[in-house]
Amino acid sequence: MSTLSPQPSFATNPAAGVDRSLTSPWVVTGVIVRRELILFVRQPARVAAAIGTPCLLWLFMGSGFAQSFRPPEQLGDASYASYLLPGMMTLVAVFAAIFSSISIIQDRQDGWLQSVLVSPAPRWSIALGKTLGGAIVAWAQAALLLAAAPLLDIHLTFWAAILALLGVAATCIAMTAVGVAFAWRTETTAAFHAVMNLVFMPAWLLSGALFPPQGASAWLGLVVRLNPLSWCTQAIRGPLLGEPSFTALAGSFIFAGAALACATWIVSAPTKRST
Repeated sequence: MSTLSPQPSFATNPAAGVDRSLTSPWVVTGVIVRRELILFVRQPARVAAAIGTPCLLWLFMGSGFAQSFRPPEQLGDASYASYLLPGMMTLVAVFAAIFSSISIIQDRQDGWLQSVLVSPAPRWSIALGKTLGGAIVAWAQAALLLAAAPLLDIHLTFWAAILALLGVAATCIAMTAVGVAFAWRTETTAAFHAVMNLVFMPAWLLSGALFPPQGASAWLGLVVRLNPLSWCTQAIRGPLLGEPSFTALAGSFIFAGAALACATWIVSAPTKRST
């Protein structure tokens, strides 16, 4: 069975005697995850865009603000490039989530999504498959930036790297689930780009990725602290700079769980359109 076929075999009429194993929700989830990975491998431009843009921002901003940045006291003498690296990892997760979510709109237009929806499998398996597939892709891309740590004199221990990667995983799940929720209710890619500009980018800008909330104005610092994506950024930054925060890591996974639950609910809810 080709997972890229517009009419996958698990979407056939159940009355026609289809193999029930192919309608299992976990099988459907696995098929969608595998399809996401195949699409990722076949779209190198997607990889270049998701990783290249944050790397360029990190290079230019890390160099441009090198002499202007004053790190928070708890981070010691950390350079701005060091402070910025976790924010760039979060941005990679955001971009990867955007690209993965846009595929939902394309799948609807191509007819692939309709063929999945008519299968007996529950809709939550679709939401779970799209989220996990997109999150795995995003995690693999964001984790690559850890290779830049030695260039910044960041000495990672094994457990610090594990904690940082767990923070990246929570971030990827959360942002991909949010993307799935928005894309499911969005009719066109143009409309989704508007959502990206109004939701995704402000959330990242106000996540502590670019500046510490301690130096911001009172109202802006409060917004940064209340932003769930701030927990994700801090969960990644803490282990990298020697200040791991298990509270931030727990908050990141709570955010990821809430986002996944929201995406599952939106996908499972009936809609007026036939899809």
